[in-house]
Amino acid sequence: MRPLDRPFTMGQLLTLQQKTVSVLIYGKRYDILVSVSEHQLLTAIAQDEIVLLPVNFDRTQLLLDIPETSPQLERELNDFTDSDESVTDLLKEGV
Repeated sequence: MRPLDRPFTMGQLLTLQQKTVSVLIYGKRYDILVSVSEHQLLTAIAQDEIVLLPVNFDRTQLLLDIPETSPQLERELNDFTDSDESVTDLLKEGV
């Protein structure tokens, strides 16, 4: 997994293949190469109805080790969901 070293955006997981994951970012599909450990993690969470993944601005890498307390992560999730209620509060409630 790669460290967060620059701004990112959120992508919705579309499909998971052995070596790539397809994500939807602002209506456009991107295929991103994944490592074995990333594939294992994504396999475990891909059964959820909607999965949002942090992606670098170049749309070339997943950024799966962003801390849950990251202010930028909360802003990105709130922008994605366009919700008045904090996404981190929703996640803590299990929604």
